[in-house]
Amino acid sequence: MEEQLELSVVMPAYREADSLRMLLPNLVPAVAKLSNRFEIIVADSMTPVDDTAEVCGENGVRCVPRRGGNTYGDAVRSGIESSSGRYVLLMDSDGSHNPAELFKLWNQRGKCDLVIGSRYVRGGSTENPAILILMSRVLNLAYKFAFHLPVADVSNSLRLYRGEQLRSLHLVSSNFDIVEEILIRLVAGKTHATVTEVPVTFEQRKAGESKRHLPTFVMSYFSSMAKMRAFRNEEMAKNKQ
Repeated sequence: MEEQLELSVVMPAYREADSLRMLLPNLVPAVAKLSNRFEIIVADSMTPVDDTAEVCGENGVRCVPRRGGNTYGDAVRSGIESSSGRYVLLMDSDGSHNPAELFKLWNQRGKCDLVIGSRYVRGGSTENPAILILMSRVLNLAYKFAFHLPVADVSNSLRLYRGEQLRSLHLVSSNFDIVEEILIRLVAGKTHATVTEVPVTFEQRKAGESKRHLPTFVMSYFSSMAKMRAFRNEEMAKNKQ
């Protein structure tokens, strides 16, 4: 019987070949230091739009097409479904998450269910411009207050999950709000996952342009909060029965 992989690294990507070309040569050896039983999965667009697949192949990394649609949420779901590791580490493919930070998350894996790389705990920081920091702070406060989340950074996607827990979730978000959805479903759902945060620096992307379209970004979070409040209320009703 084949031994289960210990770690799957999942990276959503869309037109990120230039960033991956710089990132993967540093990421692969960094992950290999965490475990010798690992896989790195890049969830690309449904059909190729650049040479992401070739860059992945050159670095010994799996490149899988998104299934079900071409949104960020579809990429996250496709990457998770393709993973098999005991632990799943989700990170960005644009270079904003430095591979040197991963050991901080990995060192906490046995202490709780979910480890978040946080910009907003002591020692954490972000290189984003002031307006994006303000928007992020407001977003984090809104989610933290609305869902009683015991974390400072609800929106950074750099996280280490227990694979079985993560793969058991039925995720519905289409956009970047899937990051918050995962957290809420794990913490407020039947899993009642335990969470800790470690300080990281969120760096500027290394190449290309951001895929976040501001109006879509804002509206998706309003929609997500409504859906997640309904989910939380359902879970609370079940707990009372």
